Amino acid sequence: MKISRELQRDKLNTDGLAPIRLVISWEGKRLRIGTGCLVKPEHWDAKLQLVQVRPGTAHSSINPVLTGASNAAGDAAETARKQQRLLPEAELRRTIEAALKPAPEPVSVASSSAAKLPENFEGLWRYWMAEQADRPRGTTGRPLAKTTRAGFEATLQRFLDYEQARATPLRVQDMSHTWYQDFRTYMLEELSQGVNTFGKHISRLKTFLAWAEAELDLPVHRHYRKFTVTQKRGRVDALTEDELHQVAALDFHDPATRAQLLELRTELGRSTGQYQGEVSVELWISHVELARDKFLQCCYTGLRISDANRAAWEHVRGNLIVLNDSAKSGVTVYIPFYDDDIFKPVALAERYEHRTPFDLLVPECYRANEFLKVVQRLVGLTRLNLTTKIGRKTFVTLKLYQGVPQRLIMQATGHQTEEAFNHYVGIDELKLVEEFMRKATRRRRAA
Repeated sequence: MKISRELQRDKLNTDGLAPIRLVISWEGKRLRIGTGCLVKPEHWDAKLQLVQVRPGTAHSSINPVLTGASNAAGDAAETARKQQRLLPEAELRRTIEAALKPAPEPVSVASSSAAKLPENFEGLWRYWMAEQADRPRGTTGRPLAKTTRAGFEATLQRFLDYEQARATPLRVQDMSHTWYQDFRTYMLEELSQGVNTFGKHISRLKTFLAWAEAELDLPVHRHYRKFTVTQKRGRVDALTEDELHQVAALDFHDPATRAQLLELRTELGRSTGQYQGEVSVELWISHVELARDKFLQCCYTGLRISDANRAAWEHVRGNLIVLNDSAKSGVTVYIPFYDDDIFKPVALAERYEHRTPFDLLVPECYRANEFLKVVQRLVGLTRLNLTTKIGRKTFVTLKLYQGVPQRLIMQATGHQTEEAFNHYVGIDELKLVEEFMRKATRRRRAA
């Protein structure tokens, strides 16, 4: 589903206000519906598709209405998908109309007064968080993720702890290079935090200060622009080629494997209080196998689990999977769809062809990571925790070792920058040594 908000500049009323409408595209259909909201064209942010957040605009009353209606449409689509049915236009229209509130009274700059801003650092930070929550991210129109909000909260708490430790109130005008060095000492030396954790807090702080300076016109100390966001790259977990083959080779009909599964089911039942008596043994085993196959799909395609759960045969274009509006980045990804010695997406998908709702390549698997713990025990893997995210990193790592150019892999994963891509590159130590030796041998022969 694609949701956009449009300002109808050609329909200005006598007060110079233009209406805002929602345009929603899904399942080959398109719905245009008025929101009842009016705004001056000069107050409209075309990139964010929201009212500009600054004094004198009606952003506080209009933006929540727009984002609420957009979220309601997205939730309706997600509910229909989970129920394995199509979303009728009438149902979507009712959902959006229920989410829309009466249009706010237009407020002119001359007659309005800006809301009083919080005076302390915590108040400003929370005000900024509330504004960020109303803004769609990038070109996808998706609201601020829960994990992002949790990160903002964690950073705020760290600053409040620092404020208490120094017994000095934080003020945006005092955040100079000297302050930066003291906060760095507090984080790295006094709290023994890692450089990556420190860098995350500084990155969020810089975003906050830039917003406070640009949109609230606060006297932010100019040194913040030169704050260094430190980052130390650690080891990236990914399966080796041999480990991937071990996972793929699991035979859930093998008597020895089934005996081990029964032991694990009993063990997990005692430790988690689940599974015992809730479902049959056969159903439980089939769910473990589905979790394994969903993981293999992530390994073979590099898809995030959310995208893997919607990839269907309709997205197959010959030897490619072409999937629009991928998670997070919202870009179109182009994924190889053919089998070789390592990656076997076609053979995997053919096992489920015409057996799934919406003809998905692999059926959706709820609690996949939970059941992958069983798969991990079956193959005796101890050096990492098996999750669907490991599948995406495995795809990137093994494709690089196959000699596929990075730019082509990025077209499959949807990464927009090399920096983001590198966070998914693991190391297959055996393959690394083989590559070093192969190139060294080639040089000796050339000499």
